[in-house]
Amino acid sequence: MMQELAKIKLDTRPLYVRAERALSQLLSTSDPGERLPPEPKLAQMLGISRSTLREALRSFERQGLITRRRGIGTFVSRSRQVIESNLETLESIDSLARRMGLECVTRDLKVKEESSSPETARHLGIAEGSPVISISRIKATQGQAVAFMHDVFPAALVDIQTIRAEFKGSAIDFLLEQGRQDLSYAWTNISATQAGPGIGGKLGLDPQCVLLLLEEIVYSTENVIVEYSRNYFVPDYFHFHLIRRIKS
Repeated sequence: MMQELAKIKLDTRPLYVRAERALSQLLSTSDPGERLPPEPKLAQMLGISRSTLREALRSFERQGLITRRRGIGTFVSRSRQVIESNLETLESIDSLARRMGLECVTRDLKVKEESSSPETARHLGIAEGSPVISISRIKATQGQAVAFMHDVFPAALVDIQTIRAEFKGSAIDFLLEQGRQDLSYAWTNISATQAGPGIGGKLGLDPQCVLLLLEEIVYSTENVIVEYSRNYFVPDYFHFHLIRRIKS
C-alpha cells in the first residue's frame, strides 16, 4: 500500500483525481466494515490537504463505498451485489437484475417528442430535424442510483402514447413486448467518461467521477436502425464481460 501511495504522490493529475485513486487502492485492500485512518492521518498518508480528502470522501459516500459515522469514524461499506452482463447478448438491466433476485426501479422517467439534433440524426440515419421520441430515466438498485439511460427512436417507428402507457423501464423490453421480433443486433461503443455536472447531478455523484458509457445503435434483421442509446453506468455496480476467440 505504501508503494502505491508513493506512486500517487508523483502523479501529475489533479489532486482530487489522485485522492480518488488513492482511496480506491485503500478500499481494495480493506475488509468490509474496516475503519479507515482518521482524516488528518489519511490526508498525510496521501499527501493531500484535508479539504481535498473531504471532497473525495463525500463522493465515495454518495457512491455507497464508505459509511461515515459522526464522532466515530469512516468505514468501508459492506459488499454489494454487482449486476453482471455478457456483452455478447443485448439484455436489459431490469432482466439481469431480476435473474439475480435484485429489485431494479426506474426513476425520473421522461418521454418526449422532439426534433433530432445533427448528432442524433446521424446515428439514426435520418434527416436532421426529423421527429424522434426521446426516453430518459435513472435506474436504481439496492437504494442507489446506478445508471442513467437515454434512448431515442425515430418517431415513425413508435407511438409516444403507447410508450407513455406501457413503457416499464427498458427500451429493448418495450420493443419486444410490442411484437418487434425482428431486432437483430446492436453496434456498441464502450468508453470511460466523466459524469460532468449533468449526469453527475442526476446520479448524485461528483462531476469528476468516472462512469462507463455504452453507446448503442440497434438494428433490425433488415439492417434498419430502430433506436440509438447512450447509457451511463456507475462502475462499482456492474461487471461486464465477453468471450474473445483466439485468431488462428
